[in-house]
Amino acid sequence: MNHDRYTYRLRVDVDLETAEAEVRDALADEGFGVLTEIDVQSTLREKLGEETAPYTILGACNPALAHQALEVDPAIGALLPCNVVVRSRPDGGSELIAIDPDRMLGLADEPALTDLAHDVGERLRRALETAASSV
Repeated sequence: MNHDRYTYRLRVDVDLETAEAEVRDALADEGFGVLTEIDVQSTLREKLGEETAPYTILGACNPALAHQALEVDPAIGALLPCNVVVRSRPDGGSELIAIDPDRMLGLADEPALTDLAHDVGERLRRALETAASSV
């Protein structure tokens, strides 16, 4: 798994639909539901007339963990849910990308969120790894 400044990334050698189905299942296994889904390709086509590669943003949420974070800082909702991207790679296959919650929740500068962010990050990384190993 690659880690950059604010995301975790994994490449998988399957089409977008298969990758998305696997990551949804893996997220569910880690206690996350998908609250939102944004079809970026369709939106850019409709709003700008631009043709782009398939790209979907899934807004994933683990209700118990979100509740804990909101109890610490009610404004933290501005940083939720955890986004997971499933995109087609130009060289074939797909890429799974998840936000690094340590970076995201670190913006709040609230020590009580550190352990929670780490837990969310572990769950998201496991979900990506599970999805990648399932295909």
